[in-house]
Amino acid sequence: MKNIFKSFLIILVFLILLKPGVSLSQSLYTNKFTEWTTWTLLQTIPSPTFYQDRNDNDSRLQFGFRWHITPVNYSFNANKLVPATQFFKVNPVRRYGGSIEIFAQPEWATGGFQYSDFNRFNLATGLRGFIPAVEYGEYLSFSVAGKYNFRKNKQNGNTGYYSAEAGLYTLFGILGLVADYNFTSQSRYNISINLKYY
Repeated sequence: MKNIFKSFLIILVFLILLKPGVSLSQSLYTNKFTEWTTWTLLQTIPSPTFYQDRNDNDSRLQFGFRWHITPVNYSFNANKLVPATQFFKVNPVRRYGGSIEIFAQPEWATGGFQYSDFNRFNLATGLRGFIPAVEYGEYLSFSVAGKYNFRKNKQNGNTGYYSAEAGLYTLFGILGLVADYNFTSQSRYNISINLKYY
């Protein structure tokens, strides 16, 4: 009985391999498609963020979400056999081991800004550098960034302000704490628990 079962399995595997239309290149395409699809879905998980909402008389924290998009990253510690530049899907070791990147951050506040009268949606874009601290940045790394926020004010239509950002990352770059100092009197700081999945 065991021999019949083994023979059946061998014939089944052989028939699957000979099936028309199944090739190694198709298998590689399917693997790449699966890899990019799962990576894209993981990127939709937002990072929780707190925004200062203030005017001349009052101030409070406003909760929201932030997403991270990296169109271009240049690594200073990339292996010489691979290109130093990566687009969108960046290897975490290359990022936190020392790199510089152009980034975009869509943000969405869960409620309206009561005091500053900002719109709930913001898009920030800028330049960020990563500095490894412990184990080539896998255990601990830092970042500094300069960015511009395209957040509008509902009252007078003023558009945008500049920000300086500093971050501290651990667990292979998956978890971080990021603080922004905004150059506007309506919201001086943001604090974000940075979540980045690979």
